[in-house]
Amino acid sequence: MTRAQQSERTSPVWLRVAQREVRVRARSKALWISTVAMIVLIVGGVIALHVFSGRTTSYTVAVVSPGAEQTVTAAARTATDVKLESRYLPDRAAAERAVKDGDADAFLVLDDTAGAHAWHLEAKGKPAAELQGYLAQAVAAQTMQQNAQTLGISLPDVMRGAELAPVQLDSSSDEAGYQYGVTFVFGLLFFMSCQLFGTTTANSVVEEKESRVVEVLLAAIPTRSLLVGKVAGNFVLGIVQMAVFTAVGLLTALAAGGVPHLGSIVASSGWFLVFYVLGFGTVCCLFAGLGALASRTQDVQSATAPLQMIVTATYMVSIIGKGAVVTVASYVPIASTVTMPARVFAGTAAWWEIVASLAIAALFAALTVRIAARAYRSSVLHTGSRLSLLASLRADRAEPTATRSAGV
Repeated sequence: MTRAQQSERTSPVWLRVAQREVRVRARSKALWISTVAMIVLIVGGVIALHVFSGRTTSYTVAVVSPGAEQTVTAAARTATDVKLESRYLPDRAAAERAVKDGDADAFLVLDDTAGAHAWHLEAKGKPAAELQGYLAQAVAAQTMQQNAQTLGISLPDVMRGAELAPVQLDSSSDEAGYQYGVTFVFGLLFFMSCQLFGTTTANSVVEEKESRVVEVLLAAIPTRSLLVGKVAGNFVLGIVQMAVFTAVGLLTALAAGGVPHLGSIVASSGWFLVFYVLGFGTVCCLFAGLGALASRTQDVQSATAPLQMIVTATYMVSIIGKGAVVTVASYVPIASTVTMPARVFAGTAAWWEIVASLAIAALFAALTVRIAARAYRSSVLHTGSRLSLLASLRADRAEPTATRSAGV
């Protein structure tokens, strides 16, 4: 007998069930396809965020005079989110032709005919608002300085007290896009893992009931060991997959560089994994317990429908939840798996709120795991019509204590 076989014989029964579950699931093509597809989406999403957040719009402005060229240069110095550059052309016809051909975005010219002295910004269509704004500021500043010199007035004296300083009372509007993105990603990862591993756990329970394999298994091992092993196997796979997704996302972000709020994303991702352990473990146990209520594969959907609604509601909160909805949901078990880490990223959750949410999630997990175990124990050998959760709990209560302690 090999050392591996000896170790397998001496290991706990539930651990052997979990190892079997991991081996079977690891050979599933659906698992590998979904994992690879999600990794591609994560890498693509992080790169897209890097590209779009760091991209600067460039404008080329055609000019035919040194004064216009100086104006574009002055506007370029004040522009913060766009890049302006001038293109000197020999005459007006050449500049207008460059705009029509797409070689220049606009043509800045001073119309001095008949003493008009007016600046014109010509474009193929309507000039971009940000381009027009920066050039308008530069034109105004240079014109006022020239007029002040002509009138013999000091420009600083004229402009004293004319500055308008922006004061931001609330920065939440600037961060809203990033908060939405982080919350959406957390919700999507949790939803996918529940659908992939939770529903697989329920289907596995029903398939064993339909094929009568469970009767053979329960003749050799306790019911509790079978349940714990089945849930533990899928739980471990889900945790490993989530850790891989998180690591891929963070490493891609570090490699890309320039991703805003990277430190906050790393911190909130760590809390997401903590909450995910509780939330996903609870969901797996509930899927196993509710799956045992069904006697046929066709009944799995209806048996697990309440839990499916809860998981879907958690995903929807990650998409459309705002303000007080997210705050309340961060204390609601299962939903807190997504919403509390999102609040950590947003900086709206105090340390005691995180602890309180974890405590509530842990208490809920202990209660629901107990209920799921009772439902599984009383329903796993039941055949015929689908049992209701209440009926299965009543059947478990009526079962003799000695039988339950024996695990059959």
